[in-house]
Amino acid sequence: MEKIFDYVKSGPPILIAVIVFVIGLIALMIVSKIIKKALSKTKLDVSLQSFFVKTFNIVVIVLLLICSLSTAGISTTGLIAGFSAAGAAVALALKDSLGNLAGGIVLLITHPFVTGDFIEMGDKSGVVEQIDILQTTLITPDNKTVVIPNGLLSSDEVVNYTKQKTRRVDLTIPISYDNDVEEAKKSVLKATTRESKVLHSPNAPFVRVGEYSDSCVNLTVRVWCNTEDYWDVYFSMIEKVRDAFNEDNITIPYQRIDIHMVDEK
Repeated sequence: MEKIFDYVKSGPPILIAVIVFVIGLIALMIVSKIIKKALSKTKLDVSLQSFFVKTFNIVVIVLLLICSLSTAGISTTGLIAGFSAAGAAVALALKDSLGNLAGGIVLLITHPFVTGDFIEMGDKSGVVEQIDILQTTLITPDNKTVVIPNGLLSSDEVVNYTKQKTRRVDLTIPISYDNDVEEAKKSVLKATTRESKVLHSPNAPFVRVGEYSDSCVNLTVRVWCNTEDYWDVYFSMIEKVRDAFNEDNITIPYQRIDIHMVDEK
């Protein structure tokens, strides 16, 4: 064994450089596996874990290459300067992509939304299908695929409709001025008891007069439900309120125009 080390030490520098590089690669593989295992036990997103590992590998390989060349007796000053200049040029050319990369890291660390959430940003909305390091893919309610750069998602306002376990359903129900408001409110509350997905505790259904418009009295109705039941409750309540109104003789007004004829004779 000592003879081997003596041979390596007395051998050509290029041989020593190759040995250093190979040993470095083997050590990198071992350390990379340890890092992967450690990251898998954290709450970091899988995409972010993969990004960290790949970045670590690239940085270490570049350092190994520089060390190996230096060991071989090759000056690395020009190489380092070249890497620096190339890095600056690439960063300038890919500034938008780097912004999306930074945005992706922020999203994967802060978790404002996860895969399966329904989100809205500006005029775009849909279920999050995949969060990559540069972009996020949404599936819209009408089954379109929308790809949004992470730079926009991390810097703009994003509404997450499914992050909370419960949501409030807001309805505006019009009734005629001829109807008794209290009776109409009781009728709406009766309708809420007929929808099994409406939560009556800890947030009880709310019914109050919200507005006196030109042709009707608008009742403001608020009921709570589990987030996944939102649209079922929304449409069901509209139907059940109509049924309850028919039973209790509460009328829903329709638009009317009164025309007065004037006889000019």
